[in-house]
Amino acid sequence: MSSSDDARRAIEARCLAALGRREYSRAELAAKLGEFPAEDVAAVLETLAERGWQSDARFAESYLRGHRGYGRLKMRHELEARGIRGELLRETLDSADWFATAREVYQKKYSAPATTPQERAKRQRFMAQRGFSYEEIQQAMTATQDEA
Repeated sequence: MSSSDDARRAIEARCLAALGRREYSRAELAAKLGEFPAEDVAAVLETLAERGWQSDARFAESYLRGHRGYGRLKMRHELEARGIRGELLRETLDSADWFATAREVYQKKYSAPATTPQERAKRQRFMAQRGFSYEEIQQAMTATQDEA
């Protein structure tokens, strides 16, 4: 029994304990395992992915669901920070209806239309800080005005 085998068992145990609590991206797990040899970490993470115990796609969908009150721009930034990139990032972001999410967030926060330009600007800033695009914000504000 080599020290590499012992290290891989320890890495797998730590990964399974973490994945038992919530989904993690491959990059997050690799960062948590920084004290172990990189080649052992990579081998264990590959094995976990092959077995279906760790999935970046599943993590991205779960993360998106758990942060429903935020817009596409913020979610892109958050997912990239957690190691989700490229085609998977694009597919995950394209799966959500950002205009509907913007409307829900806006209507939950503001029941009545803005009466002054200052109030309108304040609301736009709030929505922009949540990661919504200008078009999504305008549509959400217009939909609320039309309903009033």
